[in-house]
Amino acid sequence: MMKVQHEPPTPFELFGVDAGKGWRPLIEPIYQRIQQLNAEGANIEVSQIKEKFGMLRIYVHNAPDEIHEMILGAERQSIHICEDCGEPAKRVVGEHKWIYTLCPKCLEKRGIKVIETIEEANTRRG
Repeated sequence: MMKVQHEPPTPFELFGVDAGKGWRPLIEPIYQRIQQLNAEGANIEVSQIKEKFGMLRIYVHNAPDEIHEMILGAERQSIHICEDCGEPAKRVVGEHKWIYTLCPKCLEKRGIKVIETIEEANTRRG
Protein backbone atom coordinates (compact mmCIF):
# COMPACT_ATOMS: atom_id res chain seq x y z
CA MET A 1 0.00 0.00 0.00
CA MET A 2 1.31 3.44 -0.96
CA LYS A 3 1.21 6.30 1.52
CA VAL A 4 -0.18 9.58 0.25
CA GLN A 5 1.66 12.55 1.62
CA HIS A 6 -0.43 15.66 2.26
CA GLU A 7 0.64 19.22 2.82
CA PRO A 8 0.12 20.35 6.41
CA PRO A 9 -2.95 22.57 6.75
CA THR A 10 -2.41 26.31 6.56
CA PRO A 11 -3.20 28.47 9.60
CA PHE A 12 -6.32 29.66 7.74
CA GLU A 13 -7.51 26.08 7.23
CA LEU A 14 -6.92 25.35 10.90
CA PHE A 15 -8.46 28.47 12.39
CA GLY A 16 -10.71 29.96 9.71
CA VAL A 17 -12.05 33.45 10.22
CA ASP A 18 -11.61 35.05 13.64
CA ALA A 19 -13.86 38.06 12.98
CA GLY A 20 -17.55 38.69 13.45
CA LYS A 21 -20.32 38.04 10.93
CA GLY A 22 -20.81 41.76 10.36
CA TRP A 23 -17.55 41.84 8.40
CA ARG A 24 -18.37 38.84 6.19
CA PRO A 25 -19.55 41.10 3.31
CA LEU A 26 -16.07 42.68 3.36
CA ILE A 27 -14.30 39.32 3.40
CA GLU A 28 -16.37 37.32 0.89
CA PRO A 29 -15.47 39.20 -2.34
CA ILE A 30 -11.78 38.96 -1.50
CA TYR A 31 -11.97 35.27 -0.74
CA GLN A 32 -14.00 34.59 -3.89
CA ARG A 33 -11.46 36.47 -6.03
CA ILE A 34 -8.61 34.53 -4.42
CA GLN A 35 -10.38 31.24 -5.20
CA GLN A 36 -10.92 32.39 -8.79
CA LEU A 37 -7.27 33.35 -9.24
CA ASN A 38 -6.11 30.09 -7.65
CA ALA A 39 -8.37 28.14 -10.03
CA GLU A 40 -6.57 29.95 -12.85
CA GLY A 41 -3.18 28.81 -11.55
CA ALA A 42 -2.21 31.31 -8.87
CA ASN A 43 -0.96 30.06 -5.51
CA ILE A 44 -2.39 32.62 -3.10
CA GLU A 45 -2.48 31.50 0.52
CA VAL A 46 -4.72 33.06 3.14
CA SER A 47 -2.89 32.68 6.43
CA GLN A 48 -5.20 34.62 8.74
CA ILE A 49 -8.41 36.64 8.85
CA LYS A 50 -9.05 38.34 12.17
CA GLU A 51 -9.92 41.45 14.13
CA LYS A 52 -6.98 43.43 15.46
CA PHE A 53 -7.23 46.84 17.17
CA GLY A 54 -10.87 47.06 16.11
CA MET A 55 -10.04 46.56 12.43
CA LEU A 56 -10.35 43.69 10.00
CA ARG A 57 -6.97 42.16 9.15
CA ILE A 58 -6.42 39.74 6.27
CA TYR A 59 -2.99 38.19 5.83
CA VAL A 60 -2.08 36.55 2.52
CA HIS A 61 0.99 35.20 0.76
CA ASN A 62 1.78 35.15 -2.97
CA ALA A 63 -1.03 37.61 -3.74
CA PRO A 64 -0.98 40.11 -6.60
CA ASP A 65 -1.47 43.85 -6.05
CA GLU A 66 -5.15 43.49 -6.95
CA ILE A 67 -5.76 41.35 -3.85
CA HIS A 68 -3.71 43.63 -1.60
CA GLU A 69 -5.75 46.61 -2.81
CA MET A 70 -9.00 44.75 -2.10
CA ILE A 71 -7.74 43.89 1.39
CA LEU A 72 -6.70 47.48 2.11
CA GLY A 73 -10.15 48.71 1.04
CA ALA A 74 -11.92 46.15 3.26
CA GLU A 75 -9.70 47.00 6.23
CA ARG A 76 -10.45 50.71 5.81
CA GLN A 77 -14.20 50.05 5.58
CA SER A 78 -14.16 47.80 8.64
CA ILE A 79 -13.57 50.73 11.02
CA HIS A 80 -17.03 52.04 10.16
CA ILE A 81 -18.95 48.73 10.25
CA CYS A 82 -20.06 46.80 13.33
CA GLU A 83 -18.06 43.59 13.48
CA ASP A 84 -21.02 41.69 14.95
CA CYS A 85 -24.05 42.86 12.94
CA GLY A 86 -22.80 44.94 10.00
CA GLU A 87 -24.55 48.18 11.01
CA PRO A 88 -22.70 51.54 11.03
CA ALA A 89 -20.29 51.76 13.97
CA LYS A 90 -17.37 53.67 15.47
CA ARG A 91 -14.10 52.37 16.85
CA VAL A 92 -14.13 52.73 20.61
CA VAL A 93 -11.86 51.99 23.54
CA GLY A 94 -13.41 49.75 26.20
CA GLU A 95 -12.71 49.45 29.92
CA HIS A 96 -9.62 47.29 29.55
CA LYS A 97 -8.14 49.42 26.75
CA TRP A 98 -9.40 46.94 24.15
CA ILE A 99 -10.47 48.54 20.84
CA TYR A 100 -13.80 47.51 19.32
CA THR A 101 -15.76 48.46 16.22
CA LEU A 102 -19.31 47.79 17.32
CA CYS A 103 -22.62 49.60 17.05
CA PRO A 104 -24.30 50.79 20.28
CA LYS A 105 -26.64 47.75 20.34
CA CYS A 106 -23.80 45.24 20.04
CA LEU A 107 -21.70 47.09 22.62
CA GLU A 108 -24.65 46.79 25.00
CA LYS A 109 -25.21 43.09 24.15
CA ARG A 110 -21.57 42.37 24.98
CA GLY A 111 -21.72 44.50 28.13
CA ILE A 112 -18.82 46.69 27.03
CA LYS A 113 -18.38 50.00 28.83
CA VAL A 114 -16.96 52.57 26.42
CA ILE A 115 -14.20 54.83 27.74
CA GLU A 116 -13.82 56.94 24.59
CA THR A 117 -13.92 56.81 20.80
CA ILE A 118 -10.69 56.42 18.85
CA GLU A 119 -11.19 59.96 17.53
CA GLU A 120 -11.32 61.28 21.11
CA ALA A 121 -8.24 59.27 22.05
CA ASN A 122 -6.32 60.58 19.04
CA THR A 123 -7.34 64.19 19.79
CA ARG A 124 -6.26 63.81 23.42
CA ARG A 125 -2.84 62.43 22.36
CA GLY A 126 -2.23 64.76 19.51
